[in-house]
Amino acid sequence: MSAKITVDFTAKEGLIRKELYGSGLHIFVANRHIADNSETFKTLRFPIVRNHDWSLNNPNQRMIDVHHIFPLMHLDPADERNYYFAPSDEVIRLVYESGSKVFYRLGTSIEHTEGIHFNTIPPTDFNKYAEVCAAIIRHYTRGWNNGFHYDMKYWEIWNEPEGHLNMWSGTDELFAEFFAIVLKRLKAEFPELKIGGPAHCTFRPRLIDMIKKECDKLGVKPDFYSYHMYANSLDTPTNLGNEPRKYLDSIGWTGVECCINEWHFIRAWGGVHSNITEESYRRTNEGRDGLMGINSAAFNLATFCIWQNSPVDSAFYYGCGTGNWGVQFPSRRFNKNYYSLLMMRDMVYDFPNKVAVSGGTDTQRAIAGLSDDGTQAAVLVSDFCGADMAIQLDIKGFENPSSVSCIALDDLRNNDPAECKQDENGLYTLTKTEPGAAAFLLVLKK
Repeated sequence: MSAKITVDFTAKEGLIRKELYGSGLHIFVANRHIADNSETFKTLRFPIVRNHDWSLNNPNQRMIDVHHIFPLMHLDPADERNYYFAPSDEVIRLVYESGSKVFYRLGTSIEHTEGIHFNTIPPTDFNKYAEVCAAIIRHYTRGWNNGFHYDMKYWEIWNEPEGHLNMWSGTDELFAEFFAIVLKRLKAEFPELKIGGPAHCTFRPRLIDMIKKECDKLGVKPDFYSYHMYANSLDTPTNLGNEPRKYLDSIGWTGVECCINEWHFIRAWGGVHSNITEESYRRTNEGRDGLMGINSAAFNLATFCIWQNSPVDSAFYYGCGTGNWGVQFPSRRFNKNYYSLLMMRDMVYDFPNKVAVSGGTDTQRAIAGLSDDGTQAAVLVSDFCGADMAIQLDIKGFENPSSVSCIALDDLRNNDPAECKQDENGLYTLTKTEPGAAAFLLVLKK
């Protein structure tokens, strides 16, 4: 029997952090007539979504990326006629009308070409590129060029610049110079907005130092530092949830937010970005340990629990389309990640008042919350590949509920009803169907 998890509903700890429930998902435009995912997007209720790689998920549509909106860099960035906003306007309209906001990545989507690159080549004129970025911000926040006044607070300069060559084909030093020039220009016109970046592939102290050196020369600093996490150990979200904050503080960037704006479980990159064979693809993408399997789903929920008590300011789950990185298979059947996100959604919106949780084994993570009116309580438990078959909950401060319900997510169940009874000692037991990854959402009503 596992070590019990103790929940105290009288020990309130603020709110379950909605800002950790961001994503890269959006409403598709290109194939909307035949594959409309609007209801899926609305159901998940992400408060904010990051628009990196959206052009890749909307084939034949020139959108979001700077080179799609302003394709000819020899033209005048002050001339409204030189911009093409229509597809970007449409996808952003759909997102805002659905109740979410947009975190805007300025730059390019990832470019998996071979031997030659087109969009990841450093701009020839950094100052002119900065003017184009300023025009895009102006269009979406100040109405310029038949634009809008969206509440679009976060603007990110580039993505994974150390991902040579598929994201930046110049040197690290050149990128640091580019970043500082663009940042200074944008902060000068838009001091009310949060402008930062650069979405490093992971926490990169050496590259942060390069950027800080260039920013110090120009007398600016970013509003946020963004980075990514792809992992399969619970040590990773723990470390990446804490170490960047410590480092930023140590170099004097105490007010710079920590933003993990891509994160996802991954078994190995072989089969996804390298060494792709039928066997490696199947092993990395399919089954329990694949990108879409139950291990991924349990990792998602454990990470969400871990970051609740970390200094991470915001997080965005990387799910953009169908297949590998999305929430649906090409057949449109939902994968395990989708059901894990539903559990997060319910905690964020239905049980937002966080309470104290302690105990459990090394593979288990949990959060608990109360509804705003205090008549309902919930406990979310993730067991990431644990061997124990049962999880015990000791619940305090919500005795004698009028009803108890539970749903389970595992290799066989997709948020299906599950039995959860109290024993003679008042402990609730969550029972797994087999050893390995599983998650449970227990709901109590007065």
